[in-house]
Amino acid sequence: MDADSRIRESFEVLDKALSNKERVIIAYSGGKDSTALALLFLQWIASRERSLDVVLLHGDTLSEIPEMESWARAFARRYVDALSKYGARGTFEVVKPEPWETFYWRALVRGYPAPSFKWRWCVDTLKRRPSLRFFRNLGKDCVVLLGHRDSESRARAQALSARTGSCPLAPGSCFAFYMSLDGSWEKVYPIRSWSEGDVWSYIGEWGRELGDILDKLYRLYCYGTIPARYGCWHCTLVKVQLGHVALGEKYVYFEAVRKLYRAVSDIPELRVVKSSGYSRLGPLKAPARALLLNSMLLAEELSGIRLYGLDEAKVKGFSLREVFWEVPEREADRVIEDVERSSGGNLQRVVSVQDLRNVRKYYKDFMKLRKHPLVKNDEHVKEILDRLSSKS
Repeated sequence: MDADSRIRESFEVLDKALSNKERVIIAYSGGKDSTALALLFLQWIASRERSLDVVLLHGDTLSEIPEMESWARAFARRYVDALSKYGARGTFEVVKPEPWETFYWRALVRGYPAPSFKWRWCVDTLKRRPSLRFFRNLGKDCVVLLGHRDSESRARAQALSARTGSCPLAPGSCFAFYMSLDGSWEKVYPIRSWSEGDVWSYIGEWGRELGDILDKLYRLYCYGTIPARYGCWHCTLVKVQLGHVALGEKYVYFEAVRKLYRAVSDIPELRVVKSSGYSRLGPLKAPARALLLNSMLLAEELSGIRLYGLDEAKVKGFSLREVFWEVPEREADRVIEDVERSSGGNLQRVVSVQDLRNVRKYYKDFMKLRKHPLVKNDEHVKEILDRLSSKS
């Protein structure tokens, strides 16, 4: 399919989905696909002269790398200004997990192990819940546009087919680009059939509408030369976070921490044994959590990059960084216990902050990791373990 036919097909999807709607939500992560979708909608609304309420909705998981998060917000500001040129009423909204829903709280306070394809706790906690809280407050019908594509991965294609069907677009007869939610709004996938090449080609041609700001996106993806995918830096559902590779040496330390998170989750001795559930291995034990916290802080030191989510999320007047690392231990324990009680947590899963911060106590447990197949040949993992061991 040539470029004109591809755009015409996507326009037909938008025409059908928005024929009787007044509000549009564009789900914007900051990645190349959601950027292409936003630009496509801008071209569509310019050609249709529709007066719509448009919300560019950014899901901040508090787990993105700083470069991606700053780019997403810079694009959003420029985009909302561009919408007004075509008579649309554009706003930028950010949804994020509550502090006790963040990766940092769930892993360090509640001991959540690395997610698996059978138990993707991160998707529900970091993305779905914050978004649903936003939608429930809308009070009127709307359409949600998403930039998911079949060719992103086999898993993504299977998920989309299971939800919407797989037949080609035929207006009035097939709903493969649509998915109803709760009878009050629809999810729509206008670029579902696009390839990665289609995405970059479109951004290159139509991104000029927003000036030179797209240069930041190109740099994040090494100008399309690396098939990088961005998301939570700690995601263990991928073998390699190519986004870390694309940004050079400074991010390899966070790639090392990501692997360590997977490794401690795989070692039975570092997990609590359960009597029920699909897995008999429960929360991470104190040594695993201590390794995770201390390796994150060491990666920050070695890379010169601060994990901004630790500073953005706040409880009882303290940032999570302060609670986990800086506040006196007894006070930090009190804060964690108060938050767990009020948020429905389980105090039996909590370990003391003194144990979280303690490197010396768990030296032997750290040594077990050196033989794990995922990390044993990784020089940056070895450097982190060596430095932590030297503190013992």
